[in-house]
Amino acid sequence: MKNPGRPLRSGLALASVAALGLILLHGPAAFAAEPSPAASYGMRTELREVFAPDGSITRQPIAVPAVDTPAPDSAVAAAAVTPIINNGDPATHLDLVIVGDGYTSTQLGTYDSHVRSKVNELFAVEPFASYKSLFNVWKVDVVSSQSGVDHDPYGTYRNTALDMYFYCGGTARLLCVNESKANQYARQAPDVDQVVALANTTTYGGAGGGVATAAGGNASAGQIVVHELGHSIGGLADEYDYGGGTNYTGAELREANASIYTRATMVSRQTKWWRWMGQSTPDGGVIDTFNGCRYYTNGIYRPSSNSIMRTLGRQFNLPGRERMIASFYAKATIASSEKALEVLVPQGIETIDISWTVDGREVTPARGATTLDRASLTAFGSGGHEVTVTVTDRTEWVRDPALLAGLTGTFTWRI
Repeated sequence: MKNPGRPLRSGLALASVAALGLILLHGPAAFAAEPSPAASYGMRTELREVFAPDGSITRQPIAVPAVDTPAPDSAVAAAAVTPIINNGDPATHLDLVIVGDGYTSTQLGTYDSHVRSKVNELFAVEPFASYKSLFNVWKVDVVSSQSGVDHDPYGTYRNTALDMYFYCGGTARLLCVNESKANQYARQAPDVDQVVALANTTTYGGAGGGVATAAGGNASAGQIVVHELGHSIGGLADEYDYGGGTNYTGAELREANASIYTRATMVSRQTKWWRWMGQSTPDGGVIDTFNGCRYYTNGIYRPSSNSIMRTLGRQFNLPGRERMIASFYAKATIASSEKALEVLVPQGIETIDISWTVDGREVTPARGATTLDRASLTAFGSGGHEVTVTVTDRTEWVRDPALLAGLTGTFTWRI
């Protein structure tokens, strides 16, 4: 059901480190490109990330439109919405919305193929793979008058719905989008947590911020989306060590994967990723305190040598994966209930445990069941009873007790 009037949730799409963004660099940033039509209201400067083809990341200031022009309401209203992954009620799931640019009405089949390819790439990476059932993915069919995007190659222009263009801020392979239009179309979906805009191009490129972008037809560009969701969903810091300075002398960092504490101090204070210290990590090596993180070469430590928050194409490290799972559950509920003695839980998460109690006593035969037979209450005597079901994700990937508390849901009925 379309709901064009529903506002974006404030959590993910708007809290996605928009001041940093994500951008791609391939080759020199040689010259300033002519502005896109979206830039008609002047420019402002943002500090954004720049990705090289080898996956390494830097940051640089770029000029972007101060105000984006909106899309015509009639065009937005005509956009069809298709569920790519539909796991249930948008209110209890994390909703990823994909919009496209430079796809004509005869190229919507290509767009569908590009969307499914990027979705498959995302959910091949942990912890997205194991927690896929917490997500809904919606595809919005945005139809453009012409195929392709501006400056692909440089100097060519297309009339497209979302004004996407390479050479954003003069940087080659930096793929920007009119975020106002992208969000307008995204709001056609039943709900929105994060927006991704795909361009009809095979040229390696992308960007990020409130709306992440990627080249729809390029097999490698999807890694930008994975990295961006590390920021926007998990609140993770960048783990590369350039772009900020040499020696960091400030206060402790808020992000779960960055700290001013050495290994000894972290363990003695039992803070940050001390519970994971010395453990093998999915991105290679073991968890420790590696000097150089969050744009500084010294004074800030990262948990592993080289995770996806440092270089594209890598895995999340253990502390990063832990934080991502906890953040999934901050937006998607572990359980819901529509009627008494029945609970709905995500399918396919093998670590979920369900326990039932009647008047404080566990109903052993019902453990793991999503419903409780009313007839079983007779064993507890006549009269009313208090029935409670507790749903818990007992994953070994989350160790912090404060985060584990968010992996539990409880429902109680008076029967």
